Amino acid sequence: MTMQKLQNNAAAAPFRRDLALRDAWLAYLFLLILPFAVLAFTIFASSRNGISGRPSHGVNRWFLLTMAYLAVGFPAALFYRRHLCGAYFRGEIVSPRHYLAGMLTVWLTLEAGMILPIIGCYLTAAYLPGLFPAILAFMFFVVLRPTGTMMTSHVGGSDDPQIYKPPR
Repeated sequence: MTMQKLQNNAAAAPFRRDLALRDAWLAYLFLLILPFAVLAFTIFASSRNGISGRPSHGVNRWFLLTMAYLAVGFPAALFYRRHLCGAYFRGEIVSPRHYLAGMLTVWLTLEAGMILPIIGCYLTAAYLPGLFPAILAFMFFVVLRPTGTMMTSHVGGSDDPQIYKPPR
């Protein structure tokens, strides 16, 4: 590579990080609003259909299915993010492409964990206990907001708790 190409790549890298962080925030905000829209539609549709107050027998199955999904899917998504963004834990900077892929994997897993219980609530005509997995997934989702630390900081490999920053 010529010196000019290296300088062009170095100059473009912060721009790509900024774009990746912007895209991460746009995806995060869209995914944050989507479950509320689905819940509002579910409440509206169930009130328009005149569903009786008696829940069907599938309530426990939907609850257990979504809890099992979160128990298996969320740790698997975190392990996959660790695989994609493992350079951060070695004290290196993660590429914007790997950052977006890793965070979207976790966010989409949690998003499915929020929407599946809401669909189950509509199908079973019971909001409880079906909304508990959605609330649990929402709590994890809110905590994992995008900060871009993995793309900009070398402190992931530090053992000093005053220096280390969690990957977000």
